[in-house]
Amino acid sequence: MDVGRQIYRSRRSIALSLCIAMLLAYELWRSHAAAREEAEKTVSNLVHVMSEQLVRTVQSIDLNLQDIAAEIVKRPELADNDPAFRGALHKRLTTLPYVRALFVIGPDGFISHDTDFPGTPRVSLADRGYFRAHETDPSVQMHIDGPLKSRSRNVWFISLSRRINAESGTFGGIVVAAVEPLYFEHFYTQLWMSGGTILLALADGTLLARSPHNEQAMGVSFADDEPFRSYLHAQRSGVYWGRSPIDGVSRVIGYQRLNSIPVVVLMTLDEADAMKEWRSHARAGIVGAVILQLLLLALEWLSYRSREREERARIRLEHAQRLEAIGRFAAGVAHDIGNLMRIIRSGVTVLRPMMEGRQEALAVLGEIDRTLSAGRDMVSQLLSQSRNAETRPEVADVNRLLSDALPILAQAAGPRTGIATALSDEEAPCLADRAQFRSAIVNLVLNARDAMPSGGTITIGTLVVEERNGDAVSRWVDICIGDEGVGMTDDVRHQAFDPFFTTKAPGSGSGVGLSQVVDFVRRSGGRVEILSRKDRGTTVRLRLPIEVATTAARRSDRKEDQDD
Repeated sequence: MDVGRQIYRSRRSIALSLCIAMLLAYELWRSHAAAREEAEKTVSNLVHVMSEQLVRTVQSIDLNLQDIAAEIVKRPELADNDPAFRGALHKRLTTLPYVRALFVIGPDGFISHDTDFPGTPRVSLADRGYFRAHETDPSVQMHIDGPLKSRSRNVWFISLSRRINAESGTFGGIVVAAVEPLYFEHFYTQLWMSGGTILLALADGTLLARSPHNEQAMGVSFADDEPFRSYLHAQRSGVYWGRSPIDGVSRVIGYQRLNSIPVVVLMTLDEADAMKEWRSHARAGIVGAVILQLLLLALEWLSYRSREREERARIRLEHAQRLEAIGRFAAGVAHDIGNLMRIIRSGVTVLRPMMEGRQEALAVLGEIDRTLSAGRDMVSQLLSQSRNAETRPEVADVNRLLSDALPILAQAAGPRTGIATALSDEEAPCLADRAQFRSAIVNLVLNARDAMPSGGTITIGTLVVEERNGDAVSRWVDICIGDEGVGMTDDVRHQAFDPFFTTKAPGSGSGVGLSQVVDFVRRSGGRVEILSRKDRGTTVRLRLPIEVATTAARRSDRKEDQDD
């Protein structure tokens, strides 16, 4: 096959694969950016809504605190824990579901009016931060402090307080609304989706409330963490991606600092939830790309197999055309050689009566006659290669065929090359054309001789082997012809069986010998293998199937002879 075409098709396949990978990467990047943008937009919108809701809640509480403070100022004669006043406080409490208790602290630090009366212990609250803030600074309006642990109920609360200014302008105490963070946590749990959190914090980073609740984080300052560390200094609201300092979960976080009160609202969404749909989309895209790649690979493989079949068909056609040319040439050569041999045989026939009594001359004539018989076999081989002569396969013992051919093989090897045999003692009957078998061995011996220009030894051996394929057992005979010559490189070895391929000098060989060997072995149902290394010699192994039925019959005949 044309190497340039193969390289082009390989590059085309690689380019298609790269295009698919690049398109997939672009789509994943685009959808990932869109998913992040959508998550940021969702958190930003929700934090804005929650901020508006919190502002209205605080404003409502502050208005009630101002009204209570004004009523206290108007009624200086009001006794502590006056039932009517306490009833008015309870009425206000019903309109403020997010407030757990309302109470008034006098200038001495003790509670004078309380919706929890009489369950509230009489203790001084002058040490509370919200009391001291109003006591020391008359300019403080509404003050948010906390979270603190209630001394009466041992629960967390956030205090929203207002100063009471007496008619004389002196400090008259404070009015306080106690808001439980638990209210916000329950409210946010109903509002917010799973996998996210809602937090309220003071501007200094002190956590007021969190949903879901985290006891250890209550009242802890996160001033050294974002957004309090830098983002809030740059802008009052925004969105960023980060890891929570409370539980270490990666989230998209939206924040907004309220204008009227020093409170920051934070809303977060777990990155795993935010990117869940994108991951599903990514998995679908990757699976689709993999399937497409596999389809491309399958199409490329089918295309390769088709090209391979076409290449094999082309090679077979070229081989057939070459063999046809060889056949035409062989037919002409066989005809001419046949005529020459008939003339020689006629001469031998005429000379034989004239040599009566001269044993040496008769021996020479006998050798010439045997050589002519071998020549006839070779002519038959040439004719079979031309497809004009019918082959005559018959069962014969390979060892006997080789023994009978040794004189011809010795002549083919030449005076400087010896032949050593190592034939198996076990019979190896094979179905093959005798003339073609002898011609194949002669061709291999000639090649071995040419591979040893300085002479050497050609080894001819046989070995009966068995092959197992599951439970089936088949018997073969290996015919090995080895030399001590120059050997072959891998490139030469791979082309050695191609018709007309030769490494010999022009005029020294035609390159059809091994091709004829392969053709004979394949017709006989066997296979050929070359074992060779450069400068280490070459061994050609012919593996032919043994006729099992014939072997069994001969064993049976020998057993009957022994019984007789």
